Order: sequence, then structure tokens, then C-alpha cells
Amino acid sequence: MVLGCLAILVMVPLQVPRPFAAEEARRELHEADRAIRRAESEGLERLANELARSGNAEGARTARARIPVPEDPDGPTRFVAMPGVVPARPAASPTPVDQRIDAIRARSASAFLDLARRAAKADPPRYALSDSCLRAVLDRQPDQPEARRLLGYVPYQGGWARPFDIEQFRVGYIDHPVFGWVRADWKPNLERGELPSPPVRGQVRWLPVKEADQLREGWDPPWQIPTEHFLILSNVPLAEVISFGRRLEAFHDLFMAIMADVQGDLSPLARRFRDPKAVGETAGKRHTVYYFSSRDVYLDRLSAKYDREMLDLSLGFYDPPKSSNGRSPAYFFRDPGGQLPITANLYHEVSHQLLFESAGPNRYTQNAGNYWVFEGLGTYFETTEPQPDGSILVGGRVGRRMEEAIRSLVDHGRMIPLEIFVHHDESGFAHRDPDIYLRYQEAMALTVFLMQGRDRAYREGFLDYVRDAYRGRLRARTGRKLPERLGISYETLEAQLLAFLQKDRGPDLAKPAEPPKPAPSRSIRNVPRS
Repeated sequence: MVLGCLAILVMVPLQVPRPFAAEEARRELHEADRAIRRAESEGLERLANELARSGNAEGARTARARIPVPEDPDGPTRFVAMPGVVPARPAASPTPVDQRIDAIRARSASAFLDLARRAAKADPPRYALSDSCLRAVLDRQPDQPEARRLLGYVPYQGGWARPFDIEQFRVGYIDHPVFGWVRADWKPNLERGELPSPPVRGQVRWLPVKEADQLREGWDPPWQIPTEHFLILSNVPLAEVISFGRRLEAFHDLFMAIMADVQGDLSPLARRFRDPKAVGETAGKRHTVYYFSSRDVYLDRLSAKYDREMLDLSLGFYDPPKSSNGRSPAYFFRDPGGQLPITANLYHEVSHQLLFESAGPNRYTQNAGNYWVFEGLGTYFETTEPQPDGSILVGGRVGRRMEEAIRSLVDHGRMIPLEIFVHHDESGFAHRDPDIYLRYQEAMALTVFLMQGRDRAYREGFLDYVRDAYRGRLRARTGRKLPERLGISYETLEAQLLAFLQKDRGPDLAKPAEPPKPAPSRSIRNVPRS
């Protein structure tokens, strides 16, 4: 987009507090976090050693099993999404060893709660750290009431639940393991393998699952599935739509936790910190997502509204709303065997949607360049990987695009100098030339490094940069540049990035491959076919 000449002096007061003071405060908070974890690990280790010396080998194993496993300082972040309902815990009779372990962990929980409050009151507030600390509290004390309130829960039947789930129960719904939130009186039909037909004059027939799904294939009407934060419209089989929705909700939890500092005072957590009586989330519109059964249906349904050439090049897309408080749908299609998994496309586009629909008015077109941060974040969230134990990993050096990034940047030395790279605006970054693949690869690699590398040392500085980019504060003469925020030069950052990309390379990346030839079509967010 062409940017007009705008006044710049009004932006100067936005650079508060003083960068060095803010950085010192950030370091103190994170050192406090590390100190809590270190003290807990040392306490549990001392207990385990004491138990072992006294001949209680089983107790020693129990104590050591509770020592937190540190994350790889350059590896992905492990995240556990919060359930909507936390049932009442059964009464327990802890052993003397359990009591001593619980005492150590209770001290940590108290310290984490204090740190969560400190982080929320920092200047600027560090809500992502607050969120992490509150989750650490509940890992140690699941019934800590203030941590539960701050994370959106209210008491429910001796346990805890979010207001959305309580309302669903109140109006007579149940959360079916396959078909999600459904009316309780549907359960017998569902267990017989039946689904409702589209209503005709208000009447619904119960049909075998396959027949009911087939009636939705023509999009007349599609399945419409509301979740807590999304409305999903789809013509794929209902069970698959429900699974898709559950992935969306888990991703919403992850995104809101990691990106809380970009949202700042607009985040639900910030509101609950400001108001001691606030619970849950304020009512708002759901984010709309279309999930089509195939590429052909995707093209057919959207060609009348969007540019066909753009659609041909896409694997899904999201067009930000034109108004500051608007909503726009995100579009996806099922693409079995595609170059990028549907989940990668899902997390990429929905990360755009959540940012632009939860962080307040955007003015990113007023920046001088710096468009890469938005596609960098989209490709960063492509790395989201649900794990068998129910946790989620994000930020790993994983996926086809990252493989290509390592080959391009490391093996073939094609890195675009960062001082040039950051100056691309939207039209320059997304220009359809052969290097578009390289720009997306470099954006992904750089963002994963800034979010994960060097024990997360650059994450908050980078997210402060993202927040200013979102609000259009990175203009020609205003806005602190990326090296100033990180405290290193572009040259040093390039060297650190290359070292990060070479770490722990898998056997499939051990030998340089020939540079891939760009595809004449398909998604600009994809990797070129080799």
C-alpha cells in the first residue's frame, strides 16, 4: 500500500517508559520467576535426598517426580490449554511425604501469585508473564480462588467452570465427546448413530450420520457450530467440524496467553486485574470461520466475492476488517496431502484473525515498512503442534516451511540482510516474485528465533515491537528500531539466527539440497515445489 506523508511529532510521547528502565524491570521479573522455580527444585531435591538416606526410596522417587523439567532454552514452548470445567476434586488423605511435597509447592504457588500481581502492575505491564505465573499457581494449587478468578473461572458444583460452560449447562446442553455441545435430549439419537437433518418448516428428521452429513455438502445449509469464541460454518462431516472447533478453542487459549502483552490493557486478563470483582470474559461477537470440504468448494463459494487469482494462490486467508471494531471471516478448506497440513494453515490465519479482532484498532499501514512481523507471527503459529498428552508445543524448528528456511538461509546463504528485510511494506513483502517464498521463510525463521531463542531473552522486546507495529508507531523518524529493543546490532542478530537454525538439525537436513524452484501458482504462504 502507498503510505501518505504524516506528521510524526505526536508519536514521541508514546515511547514511555524509558527503554532501559523497562528492560531492567523485565529482567528483574524474569529473574524472580527463575528464582521461584530454582528454589522449588532445590527444595524437592533436598527432600528426595533426605528420604533416600532414610531408606524411603519410593518417597524419594515421588519427590523427584515433582521437580519441574526445564524447557530447552532454544526449544519450543509447552502449553496446556485450560479446560472449561474443572470438577470437584475427591477428598484425599495425603501421606506424610505428600504433605511435605505439597508444603514446598504451596510456597512456590504463593510466590507465583505475588509475581503475577507484580508483573501486571509493571510499567509496561507484563500480562503474558502474569498468565504464566497464574497457570503455575493452579498447577500446584488447583483450587486457589484468586488465580482461578484471574484466569476466568467461577466456583461451580464444588469445582470450577467458565461462565460459558455454566450457561450451556443451564439451557440444557451437554458436552458430547464426539459432537460437542448438543441438547441433552439428542444423546439417545447420537448414540444410535443419528444426526439431525436440516430443518424443514421447523421439523427435524433424524438420519444416519452419513446421510445427515451428505445433506450439508451443498452448503444449503452448512453445519453451524458455535463454540465459546468462534462460529464455524462448514460442509465437512460434523464430527470433524467439532474436532476442528476444539483445536480452535485450544489455540485461542494459547494465543491469548502468549500475545497478552500485544493486547495490553484490552486483554481479558488485564480487565480482571483492574476489577477485583470481574469474572469470565465480557460478552462479544464470536470470530467467524469457514471450513470448506475441498479446494473446489472453497473457490466456488468465494470467487464471487474475492479476486480469483488471489484465491488460486491461497491455502486459506483472512482479510482484516476495515473498521476498528469489525469482524471478518477466516476461510479454510480441507486439503489432505497438501504441502502444509490444514492445521498449519488454520493456526496461521486464525492468529491473524485473533490479533486483528482482539488488540484494538490497527494502524499498521502507517508504518514505514515492518510488515514482516505480521507474516512472521502467522508462520510462527504454524509450528503449533498438539501432543499426545494433551499439551501443545509452539515455536519449534519444525514443519516444511522451516526446513526450506534452513536450506535457503543456512545451506545456500540466501538471507536477505535484516536491515533491508525489515523495510518491506505490505506490497513489497507480498509481491509475487520468486523471492516471496524466501521472504516468508526468513520471516518465520526470524520470528521463531526471537520468540524462542537464547532462553526467550528477546521475546518481550520483540512483542513490544509487534505492538508498536500493530498500532502504526514504526514510522520513518519515530519508533525504536528492532536492534534498539534487543540491545544488539542487525549483524549480531543475523549471526545468532543462523546459529539457532543450525542447532540440532535432523538427519533429513544434514546435506544441502538444491535450491527449490518456485511454483508458478499455489499459495504464496506455501513453500515452492522442488
